[in-house]
Amino acid sequence: MTEIWPHRRFPRYPIQLPVLYKLKEPATSKVGAGWTRNLSEGGACVELAERLWPQVSLAMRLRTDRGPIEVEAEVVWVGEGTPPTGSIPHGVVFTRISSDQAQALRDLLLPLSMAPHAGVRLPVALQVTCRPTWPEGPSLQGVAEDMSRGGLMLRLSRALAPGTALEITFHRASAPLQVRGEIAWVEPPERRTPGAAIRHGVRFSAQDWTVSLHLGLLLAELP
Repeated sequence: MTEIWPHRRFPRYPIQLPVLYKLKEPATSKVGAGWTRNLSEGGACVELAERLWPQVSLAMRLRTDRGPIEVEAEVVWVGEGTPPTGSIPHGVVFTRISSDQAQALRDLLLPLSMAPHAGVRLPVALQVTCRPTWPEGPSLQGVAEDMSRGGLMLRLSRALAPGTALEITFHRASAPLQVRGEIAWVEPPERRTPGAAIRHGVRFSAQDWTVSLHLGLLLAELP
């Protein structure tokens, strides 16, 4: 069953989720990506790389920590590019959504109605190479286990100290993606499992919009 949602106001919550979208009219195979700036049951503010126009219809896919949510939407307003990133904010209203996807959206937003926050970590299983740049050290292979626009949780074969600066390379079929970050925390010795990789929290350094866009695309394309 599909719900057609009326244009009415819903509470909005600051939440950053990666988005894939396609223009519905005219039909096109081109896929764009971006990030939500805030989200509600009825719509969102999304940051995109290209400028769309009011009344453009979109098929959108939001990547959440509970799986993707797919909706149809319409652009209702377009803002100015946001320096220094260059991202362009767009206001969209959701026009059509299946009942199960509508419930998934409500379930996602319910905890935010009680304790608003923007941090949503998305589960992943991505192979990465980490090169310590300060202090310098040998490269390490690791696995990213969850990730958001601001950082990730990483398992490495040896412990790196908090404050260590890293260059992180995600190995994609299309092309490697490199981002910079810093170790924010490391799993304490008493909580480590002998022989197992060690958990690290990584905070991304300030990224330009191009890097943020590629991160969003990487996450949004995951199953």
